[in-house]
Amino acid sequence: MGRLVEQVQALARGYVRKGGKTNRKQQAARMMAFAAHCEGLGAVEMSQVGPNHVLSYYRATAALSASTRYNHYRALVILWQLAGKPGLPPAPAASGSTVATRLPQPTAKPDGDVDVLPAVSREAP
Repeated sequence: MGRLVEQVQALARGYVRKGGKTNRKQQAARMMAFAAHCEGLGAVEMSQVGPNHVLSYYRATAALSASTRYNHYRALVILWQLAGKPGLPPAPAASGSTVATRLPQPTAKPDGDVDVLPAVSREAP
């Protein structure tokens, strides 16, 4: 077991102790699978893990169903939060596609508020 896997295990330990145990254990196992994948790509610690690792992980798990891939994405969102990484990891692509999408990153407004999604005009053309 490498250093990255140990870091993820330490981050997930407190997460698994609270809430619905079965789901949290599943999510922790998904986090560990992602960490093992990243170690295979050469990452040694969580600070080296980024969106390209996530996209590679999605390509490696392309055979999974859309709902399972979404569950893996939710586990990565939790891991991102536990690790204190900014933003969100890229979301998985639509079913049958191997291309993942990047979610829009929060942007700061001049008044200090934060937009999570860019403004979309809803006016009729």
